[in-house]
Parts: sequence; structure tokens; C-alpha cells
Amino acid sequence: MNLIFKVADAARVFLQSGRGLTSFLKKGISIASTQLLHNCKHYIPEINTILDVGANQGQFALSARYFYPQADIHSFEPVPAVYSILRHNTRKATTINTYNFALGSTSGSLEFFSNNYSHASSALPVSSLQQQMMPQTSSVNKIKVPVKRMDDLLINIPFMSPVLLKLDVQGFEKEVLKGAMNSLVKIDYLLFETSFVQMYDGEPLFDEMHNFVKELGFEFIAPVGFLQTNELQILQMDLLYKRKNN
Repeated sequence: MNLIFKVADAARVFLQSGRGLTSFLKKGISIASTQLLHNCKHYIPEINTILDVGANQGQFALSARYFYPQADIHSFEPVPAVYSILRHNTRKATTINTYNFALGSTSGSLEFFSNNYSHASSALPVSSLQQQMMPQTSSVNKIKVPVKRMDDLLINIPFMSPVLLKLDVQGFEKEVLKGAMNSLVKIDYLLFETSFVQMYDGEPLFDEMHNFVKELGFEFIAPVGFLQTNELQILQMDLLYKRKNN
């Protein structure tokens, strides 16, 4: 019965978004990303540049291409095996540019926890709490990946306004922002995932992240997505902010 409800919910998401049920079957298409961007579209009618940090296999980028077809999308994914899938899934999308490195507060190399459940890969270790709730996240390999500051990319990536910075880096969002202090003046909208419980060791939780981005000059618009347990506990939310002078 639970599977039936999930399929019905997926159909509702795709029909509401205008994508149609046939797109549900396409490679790389994600229900969660479709719902997330459908909600964002309500608040942001136009985007010309999207920085997709934590691209995974291209789910967000491919959905963004549907909702914002005029946007140039720059997708960053540090894990080589996952990056290969990202490249394959986006190979026909000329507006999606891909980069095989992490973003952070420093440039160089970074110890990275590549998770067998690729959505949980992070520069931070998976917490014991997450492993208990989601046993599929327990298997991890430590690897070294290149890391750059977003500020180092300014000369190579044109930021055509309005610009959306999307962060889905599993607890490492604050570090990415700390490496983007010169870039943030060019960011019009900020979308990131934040936790209410410790999903990763050392990650800043909601209060810290909310206060941090407010200090950076952003104001809260709305929650546009969430992760919930079967017991209806909300573990994480996707939050949308905009620069105050917009």
C-alpha cells in the first residue's frame, strides 16, 4: 500500500509541474527535484544562471532545465564515479556545464566520504543517527578530491542575473559559502538543505545556518522541500532565500 501511495504522489507531482507522466520514466529524472523546482518557480519566475553545487547524477540540473530553459547551469560533483554518470545523463543538454571537483572554504584537496548511497556522500562523516535511520548510508569509502573556492571561479563562470545558488552538500553548506564571500554579491537567490538533527558529524544545524545566511545579507522566503521519516519526523528542509536588495 505504501508503494501505491508513493506512485500516486509521484504522478501528482509530475502532472502539477506540467512535465507529464512520460517524463517520469526518463533517465536522470527525479521526483524530489521536480517538486523542489516546481515550488521554487512559484517564488522565482526567472533565472538566468544556476550554480548546482552537489549535483550528484544531474537530477536537479535536468529538472532545472525544464523549469528554467533559458538558464546556464553549472553543476559541481566531486566523486569521479558519480561525475561520470552526471556527464552521461546531461550529455545532450548544451546548457548544463559540469565540473569534477568540490567547492569549499579553501582550494587544494579534500578528504571526502564517498557513500555507496551516493546521495549521502559528503566531506563530513555520516552520523551514527543517520546510519540507524537509513542503514543504506553505512557503507563509505574515503577518497581525496580536488576542492576550490567559488571565489576562484568568478573569472571563468559568467554570473548573468538572476542567479540561483543551490547547495546540496550534506552538511558542508557553510564551508562552501565561506569560500564564496566575494561571489555572494552576485547571487540573487540561495537554496540549500539544512538539518534539524545531526545527520553528519560536525554539521551546523538549522539555527546556525539560518543566522549565518541572514548575516550574509539574505532573507528567508519559504521552505520548498523536506525529508521526513515514516514516523513523520522532519529531518531536513530545503530553504529558499533571496538577497535583501532584490
